[in-house]
Amino acid sequence: MRRIKATLVACLLAVPAVSMSAGIDQIIKDCDSCHGKDGNSETGEVPSIAGMSVVYLGDTMEAYKTDYRPGLKYTPKGGAETDMNELSKKLSKDDISAIAEHYAGLTFKPVSQSVDAALAAKGKAIFEKSCDKCHSDGGTNAGDDAGILGGQWKPYLEGQMKLFSEGKRPMPKKKEKKFSKLSDADKAAVVEFLAGGGH
Repeated sequence: MRRIKATLVACLLAVPAVSMSAGIDQIIKDCDSCHGKDGNSETGEVPSIAGMSVVYLGDTMEAYKTDYRPGLKYTPKGGAETDMNELSKKLSKDDISAIAEHYAGLTFKPVSQSVDAALAAKGKAIFEKSCDKCHSDGGTNAGDDAGILGGQWKPYLEGQMKLFSEGKRPMPKKKEKKFSKLSDADKAAVVEFLAGGGH
């Protein structure tokens, strides 16, 4: 199985606990309760997952299921605190395939949020030099199988950047080599660029 190539993102924070006997329609409904209607998040800490590739979504859920990627605790409105490691372990391979196919077929909607234009411009230059090979088109090309970064919520991007920086989220060796050369200021600029839509 291809391991996720994502650098800053991620996808899938948490969904309310649900019995797998409830059927895929109910599972999708519960996914939407965290990730937003049709997979477009309305919450800063939760990523939008609409439009990401089947490969990336499937790999991400498998990474959570095997504890390769750390899941962050999250409490959805009206729900109980949980995380993707716990929830993904309840998913069968068929569940994961169905979820990935569903969200890959939806349209990603970039978040409208304020960014510092000057800082975003600096971030663009850094991104194009260090990140664009795996996250082309400013991190908006789902075909890279590396998630969609451009247009995600800024708090989510900041949180994932922190996990990478603290060594709590693993990364491929090629990414690790480039990431280690970025200063905190560089990382903040890249986040600003991506939060602005990756353009």
